[in-house]
Amino acid sequence: MVAFGRRHVWPVSAAATALIVSATCGIVVSVDAMIRGPFLAGYFGAAACGDLLIWGGLIIAALWLPRRRAPTA
Repeated sequence: MVAFGRRHVWPVSAAATALIVSATCGIVVSVDAMIRGPFLAGYFGAAACGDLLIWGGLIIAALWLPRRRAPTA
């Protein structure tokens, strides 16, 4: 994924940003479901959205943080 992202930085960054935003909205909806509705559905929804939020952040970090270059002779 990161190798593909290095070639297509902007589309992958846009997809990761959309993933982060939708995962954040999913967490809000899941917490509301935990409070007002079926607790387990909200719990598992929040866990899944939390995982997606972490992966979206890792993809953004892997694409945009500066890389350490190999020393040249």
